[in-house]
Amino acid sequence: MQNQGIPSDIEVNGESLGATVDAFKQYPSVVSKYLLQYDVVGKSSTPLQIERSAWYPLDRWLAAYGAIAKEVGLNSLYSIGRKIPENAAFPSHINDIYTALAAIDIAYHMNHRKAGVPMFNPATGEMLEGIGHYAYKPDGDRRAVLVCENPYPCDFDRGIISAMATRFSPMSKTVHDNEALCRKKGEASCTYIVWW
Repeated sequence: MQNQGIPSDIEVNGESLGATVDAFKQYPSVVSKYLLQYDVVGKSSTPLQIERSAWYPLDRWLAAYGAIAKEVGLNSLYSIGRKIPENAAFPSHINDIYTALAAIDIAYHMNHRKAGVPMFNPATGEMLEGIGHYAYKPDGDRRAVLVCENPYPCDFDRGIISAMATRFSPMSKTVHDNEALCRKKGEASCTYIVWW
């Protein structure tokens, strides 16, 4: 996970934390333990309560992710990623797999803010830098490539991409390009191939 160097003024919205809680409904103590341990929600938040309209420190959130993955495995991050599209804000113009995959980067920025300012402004189209990107590129008729250069874990990103693709094309497949760079190996990005 590439979370070193995340400025302390970057935050993630509560809906993203809510997706994690939703993904762990059967084992809420795992999430609670790490959100409290890394002071994501504040030590006084017992029992754990996620305020879905609040904002939380991204650097602490990523540290909690790493601890969750270490305890229960990387597949848990994939499960969390699959829940993100059910909870996070996405642009309203999404109507097919092409617009869904292309909108991941915009949605990513919509759900983070820097120094109190949302990192994507839908009215102006302005996007603030500082958290990386989900670069979408169509690759033929029914195939796309996404390069994810951001601080989130590889398996988490695969979950988000897979969920967005299957929402509009249930038979789609999303795989990690094992011949490309990988954040699990200390690189800055991961590449995913989607076909349908």
